[in-house]
Formats: sequence, structure tokens, C-alpha cells
Amino acid sequence: MSRRGERFKAGLRVATSRAAARLVAIFRGQGQDDVDGRGAGARAEGLARAREAGALKGGVAKAAQLLGYLGAGPPPEARAALAALCDAVPALPAEAVRSVVIEDLGRPPEELFARWEPTPFAAASLGQVHAATGHDGAVLAVKVQYPGVAAALSDDLAARDLLRELAGVAVARALDAEALAELRRALLAELDYGAEAAAAARFRSAWAGARDLAIPEVTAALSSRRVLTMQRMAGQPLGTLTPGSPEAEAAARAIFRFSWGSPLAHGLLHADPNPGNFLVQPGVVACLDYGCTVVLEPAVVDCERRLWRALLTTDQFNRGGEAFRHALHEEGLVVSARSFDRSSYRDWEGHLAAPFRGGRFTWTAAWAARFVDFTRTLAAGGDLRLPAPALLLWRQRLGAAAVLGALSPTLD
Repeated sequence: MSRRGERFKAGLRVATSRAAARLVAIFRGQGQDDVDGRGAGARAEGLARAREAGALKGGVAKAAQLLGYLGAGPPPEARAALAALCDAVPALPAEAVRSVVIEDLGRPPEELFARWEPTPFAAASLGQVHAATGHDGAVLAVKVQYPGVAAALSDDLAARDLLRELAGVAVARALDAEALAELRRALLAELDYGAEAAAAARFRSAWAGARDLAIPEVTAALSSRRVLTMQRMAGQPLGTLTPGSPEAEAAARAIFRFSWGSPLAHGLLHADPNPGNFLVQPGVVACLDYGCTVVLEPAVVDCERRLWRALLTTDQFNRGGEAFRHALHEEGLVVSARSFDRSSYRDWEGHLAAPFRGGRFTWTAAWAARFVDFTRTLAAGGDLRLPAPALLLWRQRLGAAAVLGALSPTLD
């Protein structure tokens, strides 16, 4: 590697580690009005400066994304700044990207593709995405991993405080060492684009007959551990939809089916419901980014099915919800039966059950934020824990609820 490339990688590691330290310091108070003597505006401004310096990559960018869309944590103005900076991570120099493609695929992108756009159209926490056209005329999106980001992400995830931020503030106190280790393993697995390609193929097969969901096809011959070539999906971002509109409701219905149906019907978990991972086409939602996915153990799927069946059986739930609570206990979320008698648990259970108790329900941002608040209160009191097999499931549900809340759909 050239001396310039080594300097770039070293700079990325240092910048990311410094940004990680800033992020942890800023949000360690988890919603306090003032941290280290600074208000919300100053905190957001500091993160914006980190963005402009190109420091928000790796685990830091992931934490910023999560804080930007999940319903609680930093105040609204700080969340808005975080969401904006995650959409505008500075791109790498074209030569650095070209070097990764050559190292992994053996030839430069100008030869591998009939057309290659050196300026990325999207940049995320671990890589940036370039438009390309295959020699067969296929319209493609090529994700190329940032050189040096593997070491930076590993360094970031060694910080326990940042790892807890990546779990989500609502569940951070419900995690034991094993659950944190599982989260770290899942996040590091996102560095393997070959595994992501296999995951996308599993989801594509599972939802092959769905008319309202689209999953991109991978071009295996042009993919590797650090380069992922997929069908480029058209569509508009979720943020462009008018909340409560027919288009928003159709998109929300499809996202709900994908988020809840993948684990319950297919034993698959797409654990990163970032709003940027969905694009809306007429009557169809394209679901993107399969880096953080899990094939669930059959015992977990069985327990989950019993839990949600109990919740959906209104008469049974009205008689006390014992089947639902037994399933929670079996899954390891509630260890002591005494927790079921506490008001914090009753608040959480009633709020979770509200959309599923029959009739039409409007998912709102306020409902999603209260779901996060109730979950955080239950976890802080020691009445909710998330063992390793359940952590990513419930982290995903909190995120999916926030995404649905932003669309404000009324669904049956």
C-alpha cells in the first residue's frame, strides 16, 4: 500500500475514535438537558463539525443514525442534525475506492462495468455506493467498503459505552455481557459483504411472491468481501411522503409486513430498520441493506410465534394475557413474575398491545416515542432484560415502530 494510503487509513482510525469519544460524552446523559455544560444546539453543532471533518464513519456513524431516527434520546433539534449528517458522510477520493475494487476483484471498475460513476450517490457508515451499468445493460448499485474502516469499527466497538448506544438507549440497561458480545459480533459481521449478499438472497427468496416488497438481486460475479454489486432500486425516500397519506399508509403496511413477517413467517431478521433502508415505488417498498441480519434459531421463532399469537388473541389477552406473559418469560425478557405486577410493566404491555387489539389504529411518532420511554423505564428498573437471542429482535421492533410512527398510518 502507498504511503498516502497508509496515512489515510491511520487518519480514518484516529478521526473515528475521536468522534466516538465525543459522541459517547455528548449522549452519556441520555436526554439530559445539559451535558458537560453544553446545550442541545451545541451538541448537534459539534456533531455537524465531526461530519464535515469526515470523522463520522464506522460505529460512530451507526450510533448517530440510530439516535437520529429512534423516538427518544437527544432532543428534536439534535435528532434532526444527526439525521442530516448521516445522509451526507463525505465521500472518499476516487482513487481510494478504485484501489479497493482492484484489490478485491482484480480489475479496475472502468473495465468491470460498461459505465462507472466515480462520484458516489450514497455514503453510509461502512461504505459508499456508486452507480454503474453492467456490460449486459443492467442498472447497478455498487457498494465499496471504506479502506481502513474494519479496524476503525473494531476499535469503536471496544468501547462499552458506545456499544450500549448502538443497542439503543431504551434497552441499554437490559443487556448482559453475552448480549453485548452478540451485538458486537452482529455489527462486525456487516464488514463481510459476501455474507450480506447471501443474506439478501435469503430474503429475496422468502419474499419472492410479495407484490408490495422488492429486494435487490446480487451480481455474485462482481461482488466480494468489500465490494457488493446489486440491482439498483428506484424509488423515493420515506421522508418525502406526507404522513397519513394513502402513499404513506401503503408503504407502512409493507414495512410492517416485512419487519414483523420476516421473523415470524420466515425465521429471518433484518435488524437495521433505518428509514434510509427503504425506497418507495408505486405500490411497492424496496428494502435495502442486508448487512445486519440474523437467521433465527427455531426455538426463538417458536417462542416469538406464541408470544404474538397470544397478543393477537383479544379474548385471551383480555382475560389477563397469561399466555403472552408466559412467552415473555420463556424468551427470557421477564425473569421474575413479580415484574408483572408493577405499573411500569402494565404501562409497557398495554402500550405494546394497543395496535394489535382489533379495529383500526394510528401509529404516530408520539406512540413510538412512548414505546421507547416505557421500554427504557422497564429496563432501568431491572424488570426487562434482553438475552442475546432476543436483543436484535426487540431493538429492531423499537426502530421499526419509530419508522412507522414517522409515516403516521392508520392500519387495521
